[in-house]
Amino acid sequence: MYSFPQFQNLVDMAVQQAHNRNDAPLASFIKDDGQQDDAATYFTLDQHARAIGSSLVDQGLSGRNLLLLFAPGIDYIRAFFGCLYAGCVPVPAYPPMGARDLSRLQKVALDCNAGAILTNQALAPVIESWITTLGYGDSMPCVAIDGLLDKPIDAGFVPYQAQPDEIAFLQYTSGSTGNPKGVEVTHGNLLANFEQILHGFFRGNERLDAMQDLRVVIWLPPFHDMGLIGGVLTPIFAGAHVSLMSPLTFLKRPLLWLKTLSEQKAHVSGGPNFGYQYCVRKVTEEQAETLDLSNWFVAFNGAEPIQTSALDNFADRFKVSGFDPKAFLPCYGLAEASLFVAGSPSGRGAKVLKAQLDELEKGRYVEAPADLRTKTSHLVSSGVIAEGADVKIVNPRTCMACADGEVGEIWINSPSVARGYWGKPQFSHSVFKSTIAGDNSETGYLRSGDLGFKLDDELYVTGRIKEVIIVAGRNHYPQDIERTLQEVNPTFRVGGGAAFAVTVDGKEELVVLQEVGRAAGEQADFRMLAAEGAKAISSRHGITPTALVLLSGSAIPKTSSGKIQRADAKRMYLEGNLVPVHVWQPGSGMATKPERAPQANSEVLDWHSELYADLQVWVADKLDVEPHHIDLDVTFSELGVDSVEAVELVDRLQDRIGRVIPAIELLRYPTVKALITHFAEELEQKALREEACIEDTVA
Repeated sequence: MYSFPQFQNLVDMAVQQAHNRNDAPLASFIKDDGQQDDAATYFTLDQHARAIGSSLVDQGLSGRNLLLLFAPGIDYIRAFFGCLYAGCVPVPAYPPMGARDLSRLQKVALDCNAGAILTNQALAPVIESWITTLGYGDSMPCVAIDGLLDKPIDAGFVPYQAQPDEIAFLQYTSGSTGNPKGVEVTHGNLLANFEQILHGFFRGNERLDAMQDLRVVIWLPPFHDMGLIGGVLTPIFAGAHVSLMSPLTFLKRPLLWLKTLSEQKAHVSGGPNFGYQYCVRKVTEEQAETLDLSNWFVAFNGAEPIQTSALDNFADRFKVSGFDPKAFLPCYGLAEASLFVAGSPSGRGAKVLKAQLDELEKGRYVEAPADLRTKTSHLVSSGVIAEGADVKIVNPRTCMACADGEVGEIWINSPSVARGYWGKPQFSHSVFKSTIAGDNSETGYLRSGDLGFKLDDELYVTGRIKEVIIVAGRNHYPQDIERTLQEVNPTFRVGGGAAFAVTVDGKEELVVLQEVGRAAGEQADFRMLAAEGAKAISSRHGITPTALVLLSGSAIPKTSSGKIQRADAKRMYLEGNLVPVHVWQPGSGMATKPERAPQANSEVLDWHSELYADLQVWVADKLDVEPHHIDLDVTFSELGVDSVEAVELVDRLQDRIGRVIPAIELLRYPTVKALITHFAEELEQKALREEACIEDTVA
């Protein structure tokens, strides 16, 4: 069996691995064209961390929280360890892509009282401009680490050796609403979680028991816990070689992810449901035939709940590539527990239960009879509990422990559970130190906010407490409703729905948003499709939507890893910031592509939405990514639009507004969004003038 190394902290880990592994490859970064862009060995990581660390000490930044703002790449790893060597606390973040991201960055910087921003020379001028915009002036220096790497290291510099209970880094949760919360992840938390992850990956898997040359491929962003802990830090702990690529590279060329796995005969990789679904959509059977995925022994899936269709369809498509479905390792985790909490036994593949949907809605699992085809829900096991961890299922209202098969909140006690939230002691105590009613040991547990049940010592995740839709006293899980709708017709995009509850006349009602494929266009009978979808939801779940909203393209907000942001989708719906192709409501039976209201303000919003959607799709086509990943609150250069493409875009805009656009006019507006607002107002004024002319003529 694999024996784990023993380290005191992450600095000790890096120093020892540099001594033991020396010039062995640690990380390579793969560009869009598949070529290596940057690389690090265990020795060079240690040297670069010393150079950065000594410089941070010289600048008086020891002990401070430092924001990391880098595009995905190896500089992220260098900066992370440079902070640790200096006794600083790294705060992983990402360069803002628009006003919303900039606002969130400001909240994070204020919450953690950041002492400086670490970045590289390419991004430094832009970040210094942001600092000025945010009003920090000279109080938050911007340090470009690539200017420090070749400087001589102070011979007297000694890397900081932290105690296990000291904070290693602050992981800010990815939620887009409310105040940001920085999870205090300690060195001891991480070292425990590394062992839990590797124990889960190696335990019982004969193909990995004697592995000496572990190879990993990761496209997940390094500023999220799965990308940083699972994709970077755990491989360093294991002495592995990891090939990294940007999430944007994956979105442009998902085949490159699989091709890298094939060429490097890599053993470990994975992602959420979206990653597997996206490959099935984008990689052809002919392309799959060129791949060799027979060495991919651990294909983890960290989404919750995990979709059987995502696994089955991927296994079917890449069977020709030598992919073994037993490699699937569904798992469960969260930032507050460092990362890993439970995982399927390695080498077994996914275990699926067929549950009676009506019983699940009542809060308990009952196995569905084999001949029952409707009103069932397929639940994928998130596996056995991590080594050294204790997971209880608890009634979130009474705090009483639940019986096996009974749905409740997932509570976790583990050496990998973080200390709490930065600067929020009372809130931290309520979340991280909860006790089970009647438990005399008074053991403190982390309340996950996730719902699930245990059965035969395995964990099944059913959803999030905040997202459960409660109608007529029954619990409905949004992903079940979304899946029901998407099974009605292939026009409904898989992974492109959002179900949530709204309050109507004091009662909770169901609303479902659903994207339709771009190929459908005007040929689809949206009225018929929506009616069929509403009927399927009503028949299977016993609940009729108060509104079923069909949307063109990729209109539903998603995270960088493709997870549906239902809270944001609900807010967009309530604020009227959607442009539906059809709205179905009970009793209406009508296709309702909304007509423009005659008011001037509504007209502006319509023109703005149309221009925004038009340009978003145009840029997405140029970059070969999904439109929902495109934020137009940035400059043309930040979007990656070159001068030739900019000329084409100007031609497109000229056609839309009906006049020539001088180049100087474009320069007056700092972002594409600002330019759209300018043209939308012009079109609205033009419409008002034309309406006035018609009224004068009639008069």
